[in-house]
Amino acid sequence: MDSAVWIIIAIVVALVLLIVLVLSMRQRRQHQRVKAQEIRENASDQASEVRKREAVAEESEARARQARAEADAKAAEAKRLGEHARTHQGRAAESRQEVEKEFARADKLDPDVARNGERRRPVHGDATGAPMQGNGPNQDLDPRHVTSHQSQDARQAHDPRQTQDTRHAQDPRVVQNPEGNPLPPEGR
Repeated sequence: MDSAVWIIIAIVVALVLLIVLVLSMRQRRQHQRVKAQEIRENASDQASEVRKREAVAEESEARARQARAEADAKAAEAKRLGEHARTHQGRAAESRQEVEKEFARADKLDPDVARNGERRRPVHGDATGAPMQGNGPNQDLDPRHVTSHQSQDARQAHDPRQTQDTRHAQDPRVVQNPEGNPLPPEGR
C-alpha cells in the first residue's frame, strides 16, 4: 500500500473522529439545554413558593403594624384615663378636706364633743336605755364619732338567737341559716 492510501485512510479517520466529536458536542449541548430547562422549571416552582412566603410575611408585617397602632392607641387612652383619674382624685381630696373642715366646724359648735374630738355621752336616751343615735333632726351621725355600741341595733344586742350554739360550731355538716341559727344536715 502506498502512502496515498494511508493519507486517505488518515483523512477519513480524522473526519470520522471530527464528526463523532461534533455530534457528541451537539448531544452534550442538547443535554445541557434539557438540564437547564429542568433547573428553570424547578426555580420557577420555588419562585412561586417564595412569592407565597413573601405574601405571608407582608401580611404578618401588616398585622404587626396594626397591632402596634392599636397598642399605641390603647396606651394613649390609658394615659388619658390616668390623667382623668388623677383629676378626679384631686377633686375628691379637695372635697374630703372640705368635709373634714365642716366636721371640725361642727365639732367646735357641738357642746357634746370634747376638745380632743371625742364624743361625750349624750344625756338623752331612748326607751331601751340605749343612747340616742344622731345629732340632728335627720338623725345623721358623724361617722368619726360612731362607737361600736352605737353602730349596733339595740334589739340585736339582746337577741338570744344571735348567740351561737357551740355544739355545732365544730360540725362541718351544720350550716348556719341567714338568722345565724344552725341547721341540721337534713334541714338544708
